[in-house]
Amino acid sequence: MHFNLQLAKLISISFVIVLFVAILLFSIVYAHVPLQGEGYGIEDAVVINEPLKSWVIYTEYEDAQPLYYKFDLLANDRLKTGLLTVDKDFIPDLTILGPGLPDDFEEHFHEEFEIPEGYGLLHIHGEKQANKMYEPFTPSSYYMVLDLDLKVNEAGTYFLVVDATTGSGKVGIVLGYIESFTLVEWLKVPFDVAFIHNWEGQDYLIILLPMIIIVVGGLLINGYFFKLSLDGSQILAFAGSLTYFGSGAIVLHQMIIALVGSTYNTLLFMTLIFILLPVLLGFSIIRKATKRDLSIGQEIRLLLYGLVGLFFWAGYIVGPILVIISVLVKVIKRKKGNMRRTVEMSPL
Repeated sequence: MHFNLQLAKLISISFVIVLFVAILLFSIVYAHVPLQGEGYGIEDAVVINEPLKSWVIYTEYEDAQPLYYKFDLLANDRLKTGLLTVDKDFIPDLTILGPGLPDDFEEHFHEEFEIPEGYGLLHIHGEKQANKMYEPFTPSSYYMVLDLDLKVNEAGTYFLVVDATTGSGKVGIVLGYIESFTLVEWLKVPFDVAFIHNWEGQDYLIILLPMIIIVVGGLLINGYFFKLSLDGSQILAFAGSLTYFGSGAIVLHQMIIALVGSTYNTLLFMTLIFILLPVLLGFSIIRKATKRDLSIGQEIRLLLYGLVGLFFWAGYIVGPILVIISVLVKVIKRKKGNMRRTVEMSPL
């Protein structure tokens, strides 16, 4: 009993520390909002409505068809852009079309480019990189073949055109520098991350396999070995905690994949936070899930674990919802029990 109490305190203290560090690190991590889409000409260029916001368009260049993206900028706006790829031998180039840019088209090698009248261009060749860069937020690794940061002189519509002379390949078009998320964008980060890993070449089943193994394995182990007697609300919380463990396992799996052949820095610590946070939350939840009767304070803590998990992407949204529902079920059940006792004690 004393050992369990000490372990619970240790987990709680560790959780608070990890949560605090995670909040601090969020202010320094460079995170992009992912986009999808391809435009194959000036007329059907993909429109990016907030070009100062940090985006990455994950797509694929193929069949020697330039990819077009357009956005509006004001004079003196900062244009930060770049190209990344997961294919070592695929080196895409970038051309910026817009007002106030140089009109020397001799540097421009692709005869099929469409250049609006009165526009100039800036053509930047991608550079082959020896090693991948480690990105701790996803986590993933990639070759950053091009990085550009400049101020535009004139207001107007600008185009990014991606082309290559090194064949076809997957390319990420980076645009913007302001890191901001809407509530929906923030909550769907786990699904966007799964999409990014799929874009890298991983099958969705492989991406989710660590969570599937932990959730299914955990339920089977309990059913056949521990045989804990759990009511409906406890089963919900127990299953939710397993998805939290699964989230940590997915990040660990992806971190190992990303570290192979890449250069990494101290921000690797951020990835470890993304592993530890859902695992510590999962331990805290499973301790509550195995108790049939919880105090109101314990129910509030369980609810907070669900909300924190939702905010920090534990359990792919499903897990936190299961935990939150388990608390609501307990509250409803307790109220019904109180009403029943009140009726039984009432004089006829």
